[in-house]
Amino acid sequence: MTLDTAKRIVREQGEVACKEALAIVRGGMTICEKNVDGSRKYIWVKIMPTKTDEESSIDVALENRRKRKTASNKKKQPRKDLVAIPVENIETAPVMIPKEESPTEETTLSIYSLISKGKQKLRDFMKILDEIVVE
Repeated sequence: MTLDTAKRIVREQGEVACKEALAIVRGGMTICEKNVDGSRKYIWVKIMPTKTDEESSIDVALENRRKRKTASNKKKQPRKDLVAIPVENIETAPVMIPKEESPTEETTLSIYSLISKGKQKLRDFMKILDEIVVE
């Protein structure tokens, strides 16, 4: 069913229109699948309009979903032609990295000088902003 036909049917009949027209206008529909153990699984299927009114959009969408599902199941199956190659374990020795026990005076002074330079730059910037702003 085409999108124009579906919209026309929904406009004429409202919410009691056929499920296919409502699904096309909404963009999809929920279907119920029963699992082997009897439990139910509700799945959203995307319904796209077809080029002609003779084709059922729901049938096309379900067929596409079935194809994707079987293709994904084939991907999940292990391939028999793959050969496992054994990997040799390579022993590595840990490397000891010496720790610095305490920060040196030089690094603490450089951090403080960096902070003080940053504060001074901020003060200069604030002065420039105060000159620009006219009250």
